[in-house]
Amino acid sequence: MLQNSNCISHKCDITPLIKHCSFSSSFKTSQKYVHSIQCQAICIDRVTDIGLEPWRKNRIGTSLPDRYIQKNHLTDETSGRVLVKNDEQTNNNLLQSLCKRWEFIKAARLVAVMCRRNQIPDFDSCIKLIRGLVKIDYIDRATEVLNCMVMSGGVPDIITYNMLIGGLCKNSRLDAAIDLLEGMNASGCPPDDITYNAIIRVMLEHGYIHQAVSFWKAQLAKGCFPYTSTSSVLVELVCKCRGVIRAIEVLEDLAAEGCNPDLVTYNAMLNVASKRGNFGDTALIVHDLLSHGMEPNTIMYTTLLHSFFNHGYLEEVENIISLMNETSNTPSMITYNILIKGFCQYGYLDRAIGFFSEMVTHDCSPDIITYNILLRALCDKGLTDESLEIIECLGDSDTPPSLISYNIVIDGLAKKGDMDKAVCVYQKIMKEKAVAPDDVTHRSLIWGFCHADMVDEAVEMLNLMEKNGHRATHSTYKYIIHKLCQKRELDGAIKVLKMLVSSPHKPYCETFYTDMIRGLSTNGMNEEAKQLQHKLIEWKAV
Repeated sequence: MLQNSNCISHKCDITPLIKHCSFSSSFKTSQKYVHSIQCQAICIDRVTDIGLEPWRKNRIGTSLPDRYIQKNHLTDETSGRVLVKNDEQTNNNLLQSLCKRWEFIKAARLVAVMCRRNQIPDFDSCIKLIRGLVKIDYIDRATEVLNCMVMSGGVPDIITYNMLIGGLCKNSRLDAAIDLLEGMNASGCPPDDITYNAIIRVMLEHGYIHQAVSFWKAQLAKGCFPYTSTSSVLVELVCKCRGVIRAIEVLEDLAAEGCNPDLVTYNAMLNVASKRGNFGDTALIVHDLLSHGMEPNTIMYTTLLHSFFNHGYLEEVENIISLMNETSNTPSMITYNILIKGFCQYGYLDRAIGFFSEMVTHDCSPDIITYNILLRALCDKGLTDESLEIIECLGDSDTPPSLISYNIVIDGLAKKGDMDKAVCVYQKIMKEKAVAPDDVTHRSLIWGFCHADMVDEAVEMLNLMEKNGHRATHSTYKYIIHKLCQKRELDGAIKVLKMLVSSPHKPYCETFYTDMIRGLSTNGMNEEAKQLQHKLIEWKAV
């Protein structure tokens, strides 16, 4: 329950936060391929290299195992073909070998030859072959192999069917995908929600809204199981493309076919409307949900809270909190994080800490995201000592501070000018070695040193960044050079400028250097600007 529903105030008591830190301890086939047959011999044509990756070319180019080149094999050296006449078992052994060697094109040709000779291909190998062909985007070959397998009495599994239908949809071959789906029931493997979702998604991606709705209604009329996920996908995409009113109409049409909407479907619609900030549509969705005798759940309330915070509707946030209390909807960790972040975002730190305290009281353990939200809010308010206390508490808990946690605190201390404490936190990271400082850590320290007029320390940190392979921004170099010139330390400024010019991430636009020199001159450092300009010309940087 959300008990922290007191009015918003600007008072802030962080005692609960510090206190509770310790608690955290079908088939339309393509053009048929021609296979040569000579004197009852099988001709496996040489595989083309076109469109294959180099590693596949190497595999395909390898010779077949010696045990398959028997005395009844005839080799035509001029054409590069191997002429064989094998029985079913021998061909299946060869098929298994080709699949293991990833020689899918040869394997597909062999399956085609076996079907023409009324030989039954090994079904497990066929399944592996179909999946392999789909992965390398040989959809036509995969369809032919599946067709041969089904005609031989095999039943592909649902994963294989879904992979092939997905491949057809990816290539915008809707007709072929639908034909394949229609043949699934006849083959003994009925479609599932993933099958329908793939086809409906590609229909809607191409703007076939009416066709998508008609397709799903037709499937339901045929006795298809009313998959909730498929209805949700359809309604959500209709909501995105045609709006909430049309989506509600689709819901009514589906209900007439026995596919009644549920909270998952309404949540999908609400998510679309909330992201757009269209709260008139949001009200329509909630009204339609209530008219079907359903009540919003925690996920729906969380979606609304997130949207209201994003658009600054704090009064509506308070109303949602009250509704959750009245309906006994237990907030999730995500709900609490949204509340804490939202109130921190608008400066109501007391409310945020209150919800943190409630979170712990209700045995909803905060995660590191919760603590990072609060650490950032505290640092933004200048309460860096309190943020240090939280870091210390987290070090002994089941939720140790992350690199982001440390970076937030170091940045807060640096902005406040408390570089001694910032360096202590940095040294703590280096000593414990639980996390490794990154470029964000070092940049925060460099800017803090420069603001505190500790330029030598900033240069030392810049050298450390270069040593560790971390990237300093161009503005960081520019700021250090400016500070060194202010202190009349021209030699130091030249060294830093040399580091920038020698950096693999150096500026390639002369405007950067020109602006930097002009900035020095504007601030009365004409001699330093002149000397640095000479160095840039000498190094052919300008």
